[in-house]
Amino acid sequence: MTNIYIRMIMYIVSPLLTALVALVPGWGVHYAEGVLSIDIATLAGAVVAALGLSGAIFAKWGLKR
Repeated sequence: MTNIYIRMIMYIVSPLLTALVALVPGWGVHYAEGVLSIDIATLAGAVVAALGLSGAIFAKWGLKR
């Protein structure tokens, strides 16, 4: 695989995997009495981490030299 394919895969997969952290049962998602609730603080933290990871990938490989 060339560098461009690895970069594109990481751009697509890293935010998805990081955002899935908010869906870990008992940490970001709670189910009680038929109601599913999502912890907004955990979801916001996961989204910020996903954006930070995408930014780090861009800083590493996104600049022309």
